[in-house]
Amino acid sequence: MDKGYVDNGFIVDLTSAKKTSEIIYELSRILDMPESKQKHICLKLGSVDLSESELKSVKALVELMDSQLAFISTSSANTVDAATALDIKISEFTNNIEAPKFENKQAAQDALNQLDGISPQDTQPVSDLQNAVQDDISPIVREDESSAETQDSKIEKEICEEQSEPEKLPTLYLRKTIRSGQSISSDGNLVIIGDVNPGAEVIAKGDITVWGILGGIAHAGKDGDSSMRIRALKLNPVQIRIGEIFARRPDTINLPYVQKSSQYMPEEAYTHKGNIVIRKIHEGN
Repeated sequence: MDKGYVDNGFIVDLTSAKKTSEIIYELSRILDMPESKQKHICLKLGSVDLSESELKSVKALVELMDSQLAFISTSSANTVDAATALDIKISEFTNNIEAPKFENKQAAQDALNQLDGISPQDTQPVSDLQNAVQDDISPIVREDESSAETQDSKIEKEICEEQSEPEKLPTLYLRKTIRSGQSISSDGNLVIIGDVNPGAEVIAKGDITVWGILGGIAHAGKDGDSSMRIRALKLNPVQIRIGEIFARRPDTINLPYVQKSSQYMPEEAYTHKGNIVIRKIHEGN
């Protein structure tokens, strides 16, 4: 099995799909986005078994949408056999960085506290995402503004009671832009000073904090902990996942790139009662 990173790559994560029709449906939606055009597609297929003819249809779809299939990542032996017969490269993502083990976490905590300096009264869920096609993918919660203020304290209390303590995990700091096709993974919290471009992927066991625009795939709580959170100066992900809960950008929102600004209001994604909620993080009073 080859390992490597391809130039001009674009990661498409379909590991939540349970059958071939879901793979085709979701892939067509994602490849219809402008940021995926003329890219080398790095396709994560999970455990779904694909026959040679089905995988050939997937490859044809990628090419029809003005891109190329660079390689696939799969845990299915049947899909591996089909890919081998079709001469499709099978690869793994290698840009995985293990979080360092260090005792002084003050710098990490200071960065997280800057984004976390909020009061429950400042909570106002907003979202640029919606639920994906699969039945087990929960919808984004959109609360009515008139009722949000009265429910914020109760919701915040419930979340705090359920939440783990990410500060006990090691924190990986990266001062760089994560480019399309790159995959970064941390066994603790992940803090990125820079943007995560569309087609890139960031994964962490703990929280994810992006001091920039998050425009790719983000997965916090990779071991299944849905109490973790994802923060960014601007959340514009193609797909977001916290624990085992998925959500994706709706087709009606077509914002592959966000205009940089000095007046961003940081945003945070978290789970509540099986849903992913995104809220603005206001400065604490």
